[in-house]
Amino acid sequence: MIKKVSRMLVITLSLVMLFSMTAFAATSESEGNHNLKISMDKSSDSNKALRAPAPAVTSVTIEGGYIDSNGDVIIQVYIVGYGQNEIAKWDGNKVTLEDEDLIAGSDRVVYAFRQYYNCGTATVGTHTFTFSTTSINYPWNTLSVSAQFTIS
Repeated sequence: MIKKVSRMLVITLSLVMLFSMTAFAATSESEGNHNLKISMDKSSDSNKALRAPAPAVTSVTIEGGYIDSNGDVIIQVYIVGYGQNEIAKWDGNKVTLEDEDLIAGSDRVVYAFRQYYNCGTATVGTHTFTFSTTSINYPWNTLSVSAQFTIS
């Protein structure tokens, strides 16, 4: 009896899977007053910018630092190009990225970044900040920079 039921169940599921088809439907009009239209434009248009791979990191600069209203040291780093595996250290200890500004050209394509690193509470003395980043694409170069800051 159990064999008969299980065989019937297997046959039923097989037939359902055999004759079923998943269909996804898209409408040209979404909820509300918004329309969505997808089309291919094969004509040339001089206003369109050709896209290229993201530029490799070509420059890393420490622009300076300041002490914020909480008494934390904030260091500004300017990066030209796209990097990854960014490592920022204050006196050998990793610090956290607090904020980032995207720098775009007239074509609205981002080509640089200004990053703000929170190095923790300001303490009197001389401190070393180091930063490195590796390009996300060829030539996968790593650039690094360091600076000393004196807090009095």
